[in-house]
Amino acid sequence: MPIIDMPVETLLERIARPAGGPGPEGRDGGARLTSDDLVALLPKLGCELEEVAEVRQFVCGLCDKSYDRTAAQGPPLHCAHCGADFRARPDTLRDLGPGRVLRLNMLAVRPDIFDPGGMARYIRGYLGVETGLREYPLRAARLRVQVDPQLHEPESLRPYIACAVVHNVRLDHAMIKLVMNLQEDLHWALGRDRKLASIGVYDLDTLRGEIFHYDAVDPDGLRFVPLGLDPADPASTLTPREILARHKTGQAYAHLLRPLRKYPLLRDGAGTVLSLPPIINSEATRVTLRTRNFFVDVTGLSQRSVDRALNIVVTSLREILPEVALECVLIEQPGGVVRITPDLAPTELTLDVRRAADTLGVALNAAQLGELLESMGHGVEEAGHADRLRVLVPAYRNDVLHPVDLIEDAAIAYGYDQIPRELVPTFTVGAPRLIEEQSAVARRVLTGLGCHQIMTLVLSSEAAAFDRWRLPPGQPLGDALRARAVRIENPISVEQTMCRVSLGPGLLETLAGNKQYDLPQQIFEIGDVCFVDPDAETGAREERYAAAALIGTHVGYADIRAIVDAFARELDRPITVRPVEHPAFIPGRVAAIGRPGDDWIGTLGEVHPEVLENYGLRHPVALFELSLAKLLA
Repeated sequence: MPIIDMPVETLLERIARPAGGPGPEGRDGGARLTSDDLVALLPKLGCELEEVAEVRQFVCGLCDKSYDRTAAQGPPLHCAHCGADFRARPDTLRDLGPGRVLRLNMLAVRPDIFDPGGMARYIRGYLGVETGLREYPLRAARLRVQVDPQLHEPESLRPYIACAVVHNVRLDHAMIKLVMNLQEDLHWALGRDRKLASIGVYDLDTLRGEIFHYDAVDPDGLRFVPLGLDPADPASTLTPREILARHKTGQAYAHLLRPLRKYPLLRDGAGTVLSLPPIINSEATRVTLRTRNFFVDVTGLSQRSVDRALNIVVTSLREILPEVALECVLIEQPGGVVRITPDLAPTELTLDVRRAADTLGVALNAAQLGELLESMGHGVEEAGHADRLRVLVPAYRNDVLHPVDLIEDAAIAYGYDQIPRELVPTFTVGAPRLIEEQSAVARRVLTGLGCHQIMTLVLSSEAAAFDRWRLPPGQPLGDALRARAVRIENPISVEQTMCRVSLGPGLLETLAGNKQYDLPQQIFEIGDVCFVDPDAETGAREERYAAAALIGTHVGYADIRAIVDAFARELDRPITVRPVEHPAFIPGRVAAIGRPGDDWIGTLGEVHPEVLENYGLRHPVALFELSLAKLLA
């Protein structure tokens, strides 16, 4: 979960002075909250408070990015936004003096409360100051963005964009900090570190024309000055490819564009570059203290993430700066489809009152449940049935996907501490599974043999599971294992595309990560691997494996064979060992482990030098791996 720094005074001010509303007189009463009130209130809202910290505020003189730093942290060494090195150029870092922040451990599913505006809206509703669905007026669109059809092609894929205009902005360093922090927090929570969605905020008054262009361009086809570089320096004018190679932010996010043949680029009607999404904005359009109007865009690979991110940005800006006016933008998509963004229309869900009451364990009628939901910012209407409510979910809520999510909101509004405590009607006593008890014994045995336990990820990839182990496609053993591998339909990354079929890769990755420590090293892991199984209820099954690896200057077959023999003897299970060929092991120094009646349950031997080279290991490694479930059957 992310740690969010929430400026105390800004939050208190926005709670006390909602746009056109009264002071915070609600269930807790009182005219104005204090920081102590926030400390008591925030845990009730599901926000875990780490501390109220005294900080010093710094700002980057090149891009106006602000930082809150404790005395222990000291001033920042470089700018995370534009890459400026404050050690080389100390004059670019300005000290704005002391301040106070709430350090909140937030749930990633609630990015709409990552900023003081969204959090104040949440608190005002909870306190009964401003309940029901919040409406945000939108002006008719004057600007339009034309989307290049090539952005929907695999070679330049970043197809989705949503935009808005924000008028009457009044900025100071604190407000610029809030806007930048909101961008970065949304990049993390909604954008998967800018992959699914990335946000750009620009000075609208630097832009020309009413038709903007979101194009796919050649990486070397044009030049512009990226944010944070000096426009007067000819060396600052870079191509998109050069930005990925030479600019600090470009280097950090180059992996998002490098596989593409063409890069996305946003330009105004006069051809001025706004940004190279999702990497960096241009210096020509950067927001300053003199900026009075914003142009905001969100681009990405997920339409839902793009739309939700824009909705959160514009509504949070309206909450922080009540005087701003929001304006729509027309998005002209390929095929003649035109969208109007932002779309702040609420989502409709139907909630069964009786189900909600039974789930909470509280006798609530429709009126009471509706009041609770309104205090959480939802609109509530009758659904034509006494036991059903039609709930209008705000467009900035990314976490409400199902009626159960509404029940959770009702529970927060009611107060978890107010729900009656009752003992469960039936008591049962749990017992560990047999394989867990056996695994605990096996762990003690391997620990007694001098091995250190590790735990690695269950998710893996074909490169890690097969290619590094000399099991390419077309190799019989490799093809057999690939056919049994359980693959992830929608993997989160290229490193996690399947469930592991072996513990060996995790052992060698751990040894590779511990090359700085003295040799010899002995490690083991006991965990599950997964295989396709048509006879299983889910089409796949888990099997408990045990594996150990030894690395050292003089490690060999005899060392790992001694470990295997001692392991089987301590578990009182007879085993057989016979020569076998395996591509991942040195020929003549590998054997199959068997059990009476089961010809193969595992393998032991010296790992092949080519496999070691794939992991950057320069010393011999001996390894065994076997099915613990079959050994103990």
